[in-house]
Amino acid sequence: MTGTGSPHLVDARTACARRARTVFVEVAPWRVMAQGPDPIRGSVPGAIRTSVRSDFAGRPTATSGHLPLPERTAVRAALRAHGVGPGDDLVLYTRRVEELSSAARAWFVLTWAGFRSVAVLDGGLPAWVREDGPTTLATPAPPGHPAPPLSYDDERAGGRRVLARADVPEIAALGTLLDSRPAAAYNGTPDDPRSGHVPHAVHAHSAELMAPDGLLRPPVELRKWFLARRAVGGHEVGAYCGGGVSSALLVLAGALIGQQVGLYVDSWSAWSRDPSLPVERGTAPTRSAAVDTDCA
Repeated sequence: MTGTGSPHLVDARTACARRARTVFVEVAPWRVMAQGPDPIRGSVPGAIRTSVRSDFAGRPTATSGHLPLPERTAVRAALRAHGVGPGDDLVLYTRRVEELSSAARAWFVLTWAGFRSVAVLDGGLPAWVREDGPTTLATPAPPGHPAPPLSYDDERAGGRRVLARADVPEIAALGTLLDSRPAAAYNGTPDDPRSGHVPHAVHAHSAELMAPDGLLRPPVELRKWFLARRAVGGHEVGAYCGGGVSSALLVLAGALIGQQVGLYVDSWSAWSRDPSLPVERGTAPTRSAAVDTDCA
């Protein structure tokens, strides 16, 4: 289901037209992304209320990041309790455009967990309201019965690639590793030896993927953005951030242009805690001369 030419992203007009056949999922961010009161009252009628921390992240461990992947069985059980099965058409949205990466994290987790039809609502709830989509203050009624335990797409896992810590140095040196955090976090500070970025990682702030109107930039612009960072081609591309949320937006954007981007979910919150792992500071993105930058 899409009005964008991709099964991963749907525009608000298309979502409004097909809402009778769609399960909407409202995703709350793991932390406050914008100050001030919520500008929109109500939610999409019938939308399932979820949050990154409680539904799309697991319990942190001593070696994980602060938002590790949850168990697949837990994700499936939570959605099944709402009457949602692996074949339902899901549209994920956030209440503010600044929170879109949280919907991208939910998209990553749900497709990884085997749900077959998952799309992010471009522009979130503000775009829905601009298209005169209805909202309600009512809490959705619980389902009459849970969804039947149908088969999930375990073989393909939605095409999502989860990077282990051991994958990261090789991708950084021989492929392209994108750091989606703001420049200040990427650059690091002299008084904190564990601040900075993974050596050879390329700065790729996820906020740059957003157009001024709150929508994702069109595919031709996304492709240029990825090309400028040597992140299109046959070499391996990965992404990380602080906890695997803003970098999930890079994975989504990559999917929109046909470029697989692996996600290092544990991200900097795990890497920086391990004193045996190297840290690089400074503004210049460093690259291996051996990188394959074929963009064919």
